[in-house]
Amino acid sequence: MDYKDYTVRDFLHDELFRKWISHPDRDTELFWETWMRENPDQRNIVKEARDVLLMIGTEEYTPTAEDQAEVWSRIAYTIRETPQKTSIFAMWRYAAVFLGVLAVAAAGWLFLHRGKTVEVTYATTYGETKKIVLPDSSMVRLNANSTLRCSISRNGKREIWLNGEGFFSVVHDNNNAPFLVHTSDVDVQVIGTEFNVNTRRIMTRVVLNNGAVKLKLNGDGQEDIKMKPGEMVSYSTTTQQLSRRNVNPADYNAWLDNMFVFNETPIAEVAAVLQENLGINLNIEDQELQKELFTGSIPMSDVEIFFRTLSRSLHVVIEKKGNNSYSIRRKKT
Repeated sequence: MDYKDYTVRDFLHDELFRKWISHPDRDTELFWETWMRENPDQRNIVKEARDVLLMIGTEEYTPTAEDQAEVWSRIAYTIRETPQKTSIFAMWRYAAVFLGVLAVAAAGWLFLHRGKTVEVTYATTYGETKKIVLPDSSMVRLNANSTLRCSISRNGKREIWLNGEGFFSVVHDNNNAPFLVHTSDVDVQVIGTEFNVNTRRIMTRVVLNNGAVKLKLNGDGQEDIKMKPGEMVSYSTTTQQLSRRNVNPADYNAWLDNMFVFNETPIAEVAAVLQENLGINLNIEDQELQKELFTGSIPMSDVEIFFRTLSRSLHVVIEKKGNNSYSIRRKKT
């Protein structure tokens, strides 16, 4: 199937296309990215179909089992009761009527919601990441154990409320519609850029890869901060603590490749990262051991590598106490 003659409606009903929008994986992304490069004249149609699915949700555009059964029972009846030539015509006629009904339903939904604010919520569990393509083609990678609420108003204003961690690739809007990311500590005002936001541990941490963002800090007497690429700003409304320094953004974005990267990081902080993202609880019995520094990378899919490295380098004993629960203590001399 080459999709070259597909209309918006055809794409809306195509299973592979819908999977690419709602639950993309490496194979579907590779297929559609290759197809888009080879068929640049179809980009607008694909974008329109994608926007419809993102706005109304793939589930809302799926026919009920009863509707499908009714249509296909009519098709089957026609095949049984009429000659072959006529049955093929009738089958497509019924199918076309069925698709038409769904198209009208979608059009009605868009008509009712045009001019109103559209909101969508996404969430991930422990160990799960999710790629989200927003209607304006901006992209968000949502890290594990996180929630994101997206709102797009009738004037094009784009707002995100984040709890957890997300990496944003924001597309500049030709009408200069604002893109805002809200956390409990800051409002991130975006022009067109890539950056990482982490809201864990009673603070918000923003790492800017490229472009430009302005941070509006919550709390009285706080001045706005204009960030430069390679900077990290951490701020807590609760404690009023603010820090700003240069970092290597790749270290803080490594989770995009299912990795954790640490540079001279206290073991207690490593344990916190594993708990936040994978739901693994580490009980470190020795307070001095909690302060020991760890440098290295940990695959999200194989934390046993971290345990083996820690056991050898710090001479500790790691015991599994239950499901996703471990204790770490020094070896007795």
